[in-house]
Amino acid sequence: METGSMTQKEMKQNGQIGCIIMASGQSVRYGKNKLLEKLGEKEVIWHVAEHLREAGLTAVTVTRSEKVKALLEQEGFDCILHSGEKKSDTMHVGIRSLSKEVSGYLFMPGDQPVVLPDTLKKLAEQFMNDPERPVRLGFEKTAGSPVLFPVSYREELLAYLGERGGMEVLKKKRTSCDVVQASFAWELWDIDTPDKMEMVRAVYNQYFQ
Repeated sequence: METGSMTQKEMKQNGQIGCIIMASGQSVRYGKNKLLEKLGEKEVIWHVAEHLREAGLTAVTVTRSEKVKALLEQEGFDCILHSGEKKSDTMHVGIRSLSKEVSGYLFMPGDQPVVLPDTLKKLAEQFMNDPERPVRLGFEKTAGSPVLFPVSYREELLAYLGERGGMEVLKKKRTSCDVVQASFAWELWDIDTPDKMEMVRAVYNQYFQ
């Protein structure tokens, strides 16, 4: 699926957002490393990183998999290997790897490969219109990922030590998110089981080939 070209303004604005691809899960329900499963000719994690790049967003992937790190670096993407077991460990490594001059932190699941680049552009644009408001992707009444936090949340995100991710910080602050509407429900899909992988493959074959 083709996307529109980036303007210089969009590239500059999107470059102010720090993107962290969360790629440290153990794929317990999947049974093997789902990020290395092929979607078309490329791996799932490659599609995630490439769609962010097409949207003008510079990302760093944080993973515990040496194979994921080797694959992404071979493809020209930045990747950090770490050993922390909690989701918050992945968040913290990503945040600390980014400049403090960024406007916000976008946490992108590594198993969500069919978010359209144009949708990611819309998410970035909505955030840059009001960079003090958290924003997330949704479809109709369903809210999902990725989620984009203002840089003012940095210390609270670094203080969070749990397993459930940055949304717990928002719940604690009782803060709501702006929601950007995806064009399709399947953009919110993540790959947690082999059956879900087949659903994602069907979407990919129809819309991305």
